[in-house]
Amino acid sequence: MDRYSSLMWLELVFGVGGKRLWQVISREDDPWDVCQRVKSGEAEGLSDSEKDRAAQISFDEAERLISRVHELGQHIVCIGDENYPKRWYELNDAPSLAFYCGDIGVANDSTVIHTVGTREPSKYTLSLINVLCADLALRGFTVSCGLAEGSDTCTAETVLGREGRLLAVYPTSLDREYPKNAGELKEKLAERGLLISEYPPEYKGQMNFRRRNKLAVALASAVVITEASEDSKGLDNAVRAMNTGRPVLVVPPHLLYSKRYFGQRDLLRKGCMPIFDGEDAVRVLAERQEISAERYGLKAGVSDVHTVQKQESAKKPLRELNSTESRIYELLKEKSPMSLDEMTARSGLPMMEVLTCVTGLELEGIVVSLPGKRYELDL
Repeated sequence: MDRYSSLMWLELVFGVGGKRLWQVISREDDPWDVCQRVKSGEAEGLSDSEKDRAAQISFDEAERLISRVHELGQHIVCIGDENYPKRWYELNDAPSLAFYCGDIGVANDSTVIHTVGTREPSKYTLSLINVLCADLALRGFTVSCGLAEGSDTCTAETVLGREGRLLAVYPTSLDREYPKNAGELKEKLAERGLLISEYPPEYKGQMNFRRRNKLAVALASAVVITEASEDSKGLDNAVRAMNTGRPVLVVPPHLLYSKRYFGQRDLLRKGCMPIFDGEDAVRVLAERQEISAERYGLKAGVSDVHTVQKQESAKKPLRELNSTESRIYELLKEKSPMSLDEMTARSGLPMMEVLTCVTGLELEGIVVSLPGKRYELDL
């Protein structure tokens, strides 16, 4: 058997995830030699259950699964290959095999920003994702997400909508439906980025989100937390990033005393950097000498893109606005998002009057506040 089939057979015997496999085989060993020693029972330290699985699982089954990969239109890469994700070599339990759709080169991008949110994001979070992730994509960053429902799906749609590069590490085999009804999204992702998994076709085990997080963070230059409660499982990404020396950038909470943002609050207390737009990501990574700040200037104005959208689809308020409200509304209809200072300058009104007006419109759901004291119409 070749290297791919040999490693596949070893994973069938010892399980996906690398930890036990790398106790039996070193990265310098010939996988086929190890297969023969395990099959014959000559390998040291095997448990009775491992010996039983080795006796029951045929080499033909491993070769069948490799063929199945190609039948499904997927591709395969194994540790030691030139295009294997280089940052995974840092892991002592690195995947021996990975299955993917799209451009495997994305996994070796030096500027991957991994974003983390929640399955039930607030309207504020969805709004900022539309701005922040578009900004990151237009600057040339590769954006990574877990592809779960909610924040991740919004991130994926935003990045792909800006023709950016998207990376997603899958928590199960690529032939399983995840998330629900995301077939079209996965097809677009494969065209514009990379969908990758360590699980072979026909894998029936439980989805392993903690393992997914570990592999995704390992591929990233930085992690961005868009929304997290105090007990959010997404905080696992932040912990892994900090433990491996990767910067964690946190979107400031929309409501300081809302429990849904307590995870962000706690990370900021621990010294994580706040992020308001892509410029913060550029600054942090440039200071670490991982990128050139000049290279990641904005390719196309995010505000220009949003201005067109607002002009085409800005909704009318539910009541008649007074003169001050009408002036602010029309300004935001012409250009969004807009800072408080710019609204004050362009309207000719006192700043306190503008602030009072915008706050009232926000409470009525007509205006949405964004990071950096910017505002836009709520579509």
